[in-house]
Amino acid sequence: MFDFGPWHILFLPLVSAALILFGLHRSKAVSAGLAIGVVWVGFAICAFKLLPQVMENGAGWFAHDAVTWMRAGDITFSYGTLVDGLSTIMMLVVLGVGGLIHIYAVGYMKGDPGFARFFGCLSLFMFSMLGIVLADNFFQIFIHWELVGVSSYLLIGFYYKKPSASAAGNKAFLTNRVGDFGFMIGILMLFYATGTANFREMAAVVNQGGFLDTVRFQVGGAHGWTMTNEHFLWVAGALTLMGVMGKSAQFPLHVWLPDAMEGPTPVSALIHAATMVAAGVFLLARIFFIYLPSETAMSIVAHLGMFTAFFAATIATTQFDIKRILAFSTLSQLGYMVMAIGLNGTDVAMYHLTTHAFFKALLFLGAGSVIHAVHTNDIREMGALFKKLPITSTVFLIGTLALCGVPPLSGFWSKDGILHLTQHPPVWGDDVFIRWLPTITAVLTSYYMFRLVFLTFFGKPRYHGHPHESSPSMWAPMVVLCVFAIISGPVLFTQEVIDGFRSVTRPLGAGDFEHIHGDAHTILHSLLIFGVGAGAAFAAFSRRWVDPEVVKRALGPVHRLFDNRWYIDDFYAWIVEHVQQNFARLCDLFDRVVVIGILVNGSAWTTRAVGALAARYQSGQVRTYALLFVAGVAALLALNL
Repeated sequence: MFDFGPWHILFLPLVSAALILFGLHRSKAVSAGLAIGVVWVGFAICAFKLLPQVMENGAGWFAHDAVTWMRAGDITFSYGTLVDGLSTIMMLVVLGVGGLIHIYAVGYMKGDPGFARFFGCLSLFMFSMLGIVLADNFFQIFIHWELVGVSSYLLIGFYYKKPSASAAGNKAFLTNRVGDFGFMIGILMLFYATGTANFREMAAVVNQGGFLDTVRFQVGGAHGWTMTNEHFLWVAGALTLMGVMGKSAQFPLHVWLPDAMEGPTPVSALIHAATMVAAGVFLLARIFFIYLPSETAMSIVAHLGMFTAFFAATIATTQFDIKRILAFSTLSQLGYMVMAIGLNGTDVAMYHLTTHAFFKALLFLGAGSVIHAVHTNDIREMGALFKKLPITSTVFLIGTLALCGVPPLSGFWSKDGILHLTQHPPVWGDDVFIRWLPTITAVLTSYYMFRLVFLTFFGKPRYHGHPHESSPSMWAPMVVLCVFAIISGPVLFTQEVIDGFRSVTRPLGAGDFEHIHGDAHTILHSLLIFGVGAGAAFAAFSRRWVDPEVVKRALGPVHRLFDNRWYIDDFYAWIVEHVQQNFARLCDLFDRVVVIGILVNGSAWTTRAVGALAARYQSGQVRTYALLFVAGVAALLALNL
């Protein structure tokens, strides 16, 4: 018997998208109302129906419905919904934060000629994202994975007449295709090995004794090569990780995310806070059973996340675009989450994903309110906005404190849990980089965020015009998010919710929250990290005790490295211009000379020449034919001799 609650949550946004884009696009009020309504209906179903059932039944409770939508021989492809603690928590985050962003967008997009189209694309995006959260098998999640890519392309390139926005959408789409290629191969490997794409069935196969002690791939009949269980799992895990690297913008497939700031600010908040970039972290938690048996795979995940967190934080210290600073901050925090999963901390990674959704959405919406007031993204052209934008400034400051992990705000509980993992890592993550780089990253986080705060809201005014506070439809969602950024740490720090985070990974021995106590030592440690970073920003950008230009010149090549994003974008541009283009020229030359010149035209020229030669001897004169006959006989006799 089907439980229609999850199906309603999933398909209502799709109905909304279809109605808005193909029928209601002329009515702005109806379009916005429908898009907002279906999100909050889904949130109500999840909060008042699904969540109580999950909490009542505990971590082992599952609700699973599926329909068969295609058969290929003995293979059945199903489309279903899987509701457990992990998906329920993720749905609440996606629908709750996404719903607030929808409300904010009403005020932000007011007067935009593409108003209805924007909300139609938002509904399509919500359907795509919820499909990932509720998917019960790899093939279904891959379909929605690609739909998220399509809908994010439409939102990032929403201002399609603007060349930079169109280029940013293309960049996001193409970069994700690179990761999705590896993701697809990893899915096929796991399907081949286990005989199923269903997550629960696959986990049961992987957990059984003797799984893939050897896996033989036949090449050329009886000859083949073998992969042990360990090798197979880390190769399949590394390939599926490529999909995570694309969606969650992990190094080196991170390059699309900063450029995605070309989309409207509500899109930036939606993509960077609770939805698209969180999809990769959610996927890692969902398929954690693949990585856990392989220390190599776990080590790859941990070190990839660790480096991404540090790498993005260093770049954020040099940026002046308020949205790009927050974008690189998102990269850094996603790196924390991925690293935590690699250190056997899936529960704390999902916990940080949840708290991060609140304060990062708040920060992006606050940035949009600032941009709406001063009509620039450059923090060097702002300053002294605290009095002009009191609500925005206050909630932005609270969100910044939460991001920096200041107790007792939400970021303190989740980030400290991750930092604790780095100080007590599993054997595969026990190295100096894991132990120190995340702490250094936390210091950099406090530095670049308070650099932004001091240059934007304090000091001397550098803006033009007369900035004023945004409308209630914009600041009301920020206030709600601010409340959750304050209370979600202690409120969510309950055993029932922790069980929800750990519901899928508990049988596999995932870590727990016993290390998060909020004791005096932990609080002092967090305050010390915050004080060093924020203090440096205060000295340089508030009191001017240290001249930032002097520091910039002193750092020299290091600052240039960070300012140029470690030259990764330049490296990719060089590859495209020289390697890809030269290879394309070589292919063009081969096509013109060999394929067209020799094979196609050469065949035509040869046929023509042979025909012309044969035509010379088709004279119609008997004596000519007799002469040729005699010459042919003489040639045959000569050959026989």
